[in-house]
Amino acid sequence: MSPIVARAAGAAVRTSTQAQATRQFSVMRTMRNVARSFEPHPFQRLPITGQTQGGSWGKHVKQVGTQAAIYASGFTIILGWPYFAAKALDGHIGAY
Repeated sequence: MSPIVARAAGAAVRTSTQAQATRQFSVMRTMRNVARSFEPHPFQRLPITGQTQGGSWGKHVKQVGTQAAIYASGFTIILGWPYFAAKALDGHIGAY
């Protein structure tokens, strides 16, 4: 084999093995990246130096009360209109 061909073949083998060495699957790198993905972002971490703010229970009670009143009256209208229509028109259909 000529020295030029041998040198070219050796260079080709070296470049292919170097490319494979950099592209190999690394279990440790993958495990490290998975562990880092579970780490909270600095803006998501709970502060250690400050106190947490208390809940505004009055606001929550007012909101739940308002929603319950609307929910109950809405269900009464939606589900109760046939009953109320039957009571209002009982025996009077066609009489007016």
